[in-house]
Formats: sequence, structure tokens, C-alpha cells
Amino acid sequence: MLESVKLQIIHADQAGIIFLLGLMVILCAVSLYGIFRFFHRYRMIADTPTSRIRSAHQGYVELEGEGRLMQGQPIISPLSKKKCLWYKFKIEERVREYDIGPSNNHALSKASWETVNSGTSDNLFLLIDDTGTCVVDPEGATVTPSFSKTWYGEREYQVTDMTSVDGILGMLKVGNRNKYRFTEQRIDIGDYLYVLGRFNSIGGRRENFDKKAEVRDLLAKWKKMPDLIRARFDENDDGEIDMHEWQKVVEAAEQRVDKDLTERLVDQEIHTISKPIDSRRPFIISVENQEDIIRKYRRFSIGSLLGFFLSGITFFWVLGIRLAN
Repeated sequence: MLESVKLQIIHADQAGIIFLLGLMVILCAVSLYGIFRFFHRYRMIADTPTSRIRSAHQGYVELEGEGRLMQGQPIISPLSKKKCLWYKFKIEERVREYDIGPSNNHALSKASWETVNSGTSDNLFLLIDDTGTCVVDPEGATVTPSFSKTWYGEREYQVTDMTSVDGILGMLKVGNRNKYRFTEQRIDIGDYLYVLGRFNSIGGRRENFDKKAEVRDLLAKWKKMPDLIRARFDENDDGEIDMHEWQKVVEAAEQRVDKDLTERLVDQEIHTISKPIDSRRPFIISVENQEDIIRKYRRFSIGSLLGFFLSGITFFWVLGIRLAN
């Protein structure tokens, strides 16, 4: 078989050989890019420890948890009209090109798909683990969705035309009359997510709250105002604060401290994860578990390495045969 291929290379015209060598160069370059890209992602995911939201450090981290919608306007996928966390859609039209023959007959030359509408969600959603909640900004992320589907129909429709999945399915036809192709990808509410990106906390108070110390300091402050304490807590009007009445003072101080803590928590930290500033660090959102993601990028790295060597060997083999003849 190799001899047959060798003979074809020897007798091939120069333009064909140049095309083949150019193709091998392109494949070699693409494979080399894939080696660095996929191996880099493989190492970043494998080497970055999984953090908990409450204790995550500021910077580049990986998180795992359940995806949830934020309060307010829900995220609706344009084609299926499903509530979701993230979507990507595309509507394509089949375009036919005809050649006019000598007898003015129209002969189909080729058909291709042309995108007429598309979009990707950049709405925020939540990632929740057993320690806290984090806001996810998906803009710029490499996303692996839980739902991906392609279907066909006879006519284009605006996204506002459809009100249900049944409405979409009702217009589908089988055969060659399908003029439009629809593709939708989604991350659904409640999916368990893996996220690798830049973690940042905004606002809030970071100091430790010591309730006993806060109560003790408040009581010390009140003791400097004995008239106010007697006016409020001297229930038997004897001018003294006995043990029972003092217990009331302590309870009031504890309630005041609890109220202060509640007011502090209103201004609690908001955790976010988004695309890293350093473009060399990938931003990944995936419904796959971490082990599967690592295996996937390891396979891609090995495949790219094999592609690099095979395209390089083929290039020099073909070039050697032509130069020797």
C-alpha cells in the first residue's frame, strides 16, 4: 500500500504536492497549538485544589456546587423557552445556489447553512455549596452544557413567536423540505457545576465576631450610666439593681449585640467568580465532574501530540520522495 501511495506522490502534479505539504504544515501548527492549550488546561485543573466558597482565597480558584438562579428576572432560553442558568442558540437557513445550464435549466450547484440569528447568555447566576453562595459571571467562559440539541423546521421564526417546546415540535417536518436548522445548548437549574476562574469578594466585614466580648464591653459602657440603668431596669423602685434585675440588664445587652450583628450581616460579603484577567488562565464552567474534565484534556493533549508527529512525519516523507525523484 505504501508503494502505491509513493507512486501517486511521484506522479502527482506540483500543485497537488504543494497543497498536500501546505495541509501538513497547517495540521502540524494546529496540533502544536493544541498540545500547549490542552496540556496547559489539564495541568491547571489537576494542580488547582478545590476550594469552599466561605474559605476560598482571593484569586484563581476552582469551585464545585449546585447552580441556582438569582432573584429577579429569570433566564429564559430563546428557542425552547426553558428557565435555565445559561444558554447558547443558533438559527441557520439552508441556502441553495444554482447554475444556469446551456438550455437555461437551473441545476443545483451546492447548498450550505447560513446563520441568521444567534446568541449566548451572559446573565449572572449562583453557585451554592454547603458553606456559602457565589455569583457566577459566565461571560468569556468555556462552557460544557448539560443539554445540547439540533432540530429542523420549514420556516424561520422570531424567538418571541414560540411559547413552548410543543410549539417548536409542532412545526418540525421530516424530509428534504427543512429549510431552517435550530441548535440550542443549556445549563439547567440545579445542575452540579465545576467552575475554574477568578474569585473575588466584595464588601462585608472580615473581623471575627466575639459575642461575649461585645456583651462585656456594652455592659461596661452601661455601668458608667447608672441612672439610666435604674430608670429602665429597677422594677421594685428601691434605687438598687438586684440580681434578678441585673439578669434583665444582661439579657438586654445580649439582644442589643444580636441586633448589631444582624445589621452587620446585611452588609455581608458578596463572592463572585469570573474570567481571569490573565488570558493564559482558562475560565471553565462545566457540568462534568473534575475527574472527567481532567481525562478529557489529557486525551486531547495526547491526540494533539500524535497529530503533530504524524503530520510532521508525513510532510518530510512526501518532501523526501519528491526531492529524490
